Order: sequence, then structure tokens, then C-alpha cells
Amino acid sequence: MVEPTVEAWRPARAVFVAAFALVLLFLTLFSAYGHVPGAAVAALVLPAVLTPTLIAGAAVGVLAVGRFAPDADVRGRLLWAGLGGLPVGLLAMAGMLLAYHSGPSVAYVAVTVVVAGVLGGLLAAAHPISAVAAGAAAGVVASGIGLLVAYFQNDLVDLFGNQETVGSMADASYRLQLTASIVSGIAAGAMAFAYLRRTGLALPWPAYPLAGGVPGLLTLGAALVGWLGGLPLSHAVAKESEFDAAIIANRLPEQVNHGLILVFAGAFVAMVLVGRTLKRAS
Repeated sequence: MVEPTVEAWRPARAVFVAAFALVLLFLTLFSAYGHVPGAAVAALVLPAVLTPTLIAGAAVGVLAVGRFAPDADVRGRLLWAGLGGLPVGLLAMAGMLLAYHSGPSVAYVAVTVVVAGVLGGLLAAAHPISAVAAGAAAGVVASGIGLLVAYFQNDLVDLFGNQETVGSMADASYRLQLTASIVSGIAAGAMAFAYLRRTGLALPWPAYPLAGGVPGLLTLGAALVGWLGGLPLSHAVAKESEFDAAIIANRLPEQVNHGLILVFAGAFVAMVLVGRTLKRAS
């Protein structure tokens, strides 16, 4: 088996990917600041913060591995990848604590966000690391679309058939979420393909659908980490309002569905695009 060269652990434009990922994380934290009055809102916001934290952790982890451990073994790469994601987790924790610092289970929320940054960083120890960098770039695009949809949600819900009734609003919201997930997955797959093609590396074709599916995998990871780390917060909410607790519980299936759509749409689009390229080459 041929070992990857040192340069293979330093994918092109990884610095720009990390910069955009950190900007995405900052925008997410900024949108949460001043809008988390209590534990119920914190439980709803937490998964939205964890996804860009994982993405930024992976992107910065790629830089850490390329800079400090390009010729290290797996344990060395895991160490430096995790250390690369740690500052991202601490940054996200600081932003989250600025938004939510006086309610119940604050310590659990803080630890959960830091762990997400480290876990995202650990992803950078995988090979090929270019697929991780491409997946992070695709994740920035997908999450950026999510931010835009959230910002214009009221107008978009009306566009998708909201007639100011409970039933029409629910149907319009479902159609909007489904459309946003599909569009995000398509854009993520296209970005992953474009990034890997521009690296100039001769990568096996499975690297492309893998990179296209990374945003969805990170979204699913954020849902899992948020659910586990947010259990004390959910219990605290349930003591105050069973209705709020039910709303929080219903959000988990929505997050999982969104993540699954991102995985399959992103991987499929990237696979189709690289397949067309291979056919042309033959």
C-alpha cells in the first residue's frame, strides 16, 4: 500500500475553507446572541450551533494536521486534529455562554459545544484529508443556505403556500424544509466535487461521494451530540413546561431527516458529477 505524501495532507485552499467556516460559526453565534431567553430556546438553538462548530472544527483540524502532523501515524494525526478542533470548541462555547449563561444546565451546554469542536477536528485525521476539506467546504455552503432560509423564513413560508391558518402554515413549513434540504444537499455535492477537482490530486472516485456526504454526516453528528449533551437541559425544560419539552423532542426527527437528505443528495450529486468526468476521460 502506497503511503500518502506529505503534500497530500495539505489540501489546497484549506485556509480559505477554515476562514469561511469560522465566519459561518460567528454568524450563527451572532444570530443566537440576545435571542436565548431561557432553557427551552437554548435547547432549540444548541443543535444549530453544533453543526457549524463541527464544520469549523474539521476545517481547522485539516490545517493542524497539515502543519504539525503530515508525516505522523494515525495516533499523531488524531492528537493534532483534536487539538486543532479544541480552539473552535472553546470559541463556540464562549459565544454560546454569552447567549445563554444564567439558566439551568449551563455547564452541560458548555461542555457539549467544546466536545463538538474536538470531534469535528478528529475527522481531519481521516484519509484522504482532501475529502474532509472538501466536505467542510460543502458544509459551509449547506449551512449558509440554512442561515439564509432561516433569515427569510417568513417570506419563504408565504411563498410555499402559507394562508395564515395552522394547517397551511404547517404544510408550507414542511415543504420549505424539504426543499431547503434538497437544495442544500445538491449545492453541497457540487461544492465537494468542485473542490476536489481543483486540488489536482488523483483521488479514487469514492472520495467524491464521501466528501459530498460529509455535511450530512456532520449534521447527524450534531443532532446526536446535541441530544446526548442536551438531555439535562431537556429535563430542566420538562419540569417547567411539558409543551416546550414536546416541541424540543419533535425537533430531533426533523434534524435527522435533514441530515439524511444532505447525506444522500450530496453524495449522489458528487458521484454523478465525477462519473460524468470519468466517462469523458474514457
